Amino acid sequence: MKNPVASGRAKRLTLSSVLSSIAQVAAFVLVWLGASTLTETFALPISAGALGLLAVLALLLSGAVKVNWLKGGADLILNELVLFFIPCVVAVIKYADLFRAEGVQLVFSVTLGTILVMASTALAVHAGCWLEKQLAQWALKRQARRAAAMGRKSV
Repeated sequence: MKNPVASGRAKRLTLSSVLSSIAQVAAFVLVWLGASTLTETFALPISAGALGLLAVLALLLSGAVKVNWLKGGADLILNELVLFFIPCVVAVIKYADLFRAEGVQLVFSVTLGTILVMASTALAVHAGCWLEKQLAQWALKRQARRAAAMGRKSV
């Protein structure tokens, strides 16, 4: 596999793209802060992250926010995802005695939880792809009906 930097295909880093990504990450943080405030104020039985995710999804589906407005920030967060696991490693080191005493149960529950999360993510992606396909078909049918109606009016 060729090195993208050596072959000249590396993405160019400009001040504009950096500032855009920072603004997009800030938008995600603001959505999370708003969701956190809502969950605390109304004692909602849902995490702020899940509520924020639903809010971003609603904004994207409604067309109020375009995907490319958030894509750079989302890519930045996903590319640096490994940094979010550092606190987990610190916790493992800090609570070594707990892991020695209850390690099997913890490993089992974490493994089961991971499998369930992966399965639910796969189902959600499948449902999203199905919905996207249905919406595309609906849009094509709608366009065909409009074209047919325009053809009848011009006759």
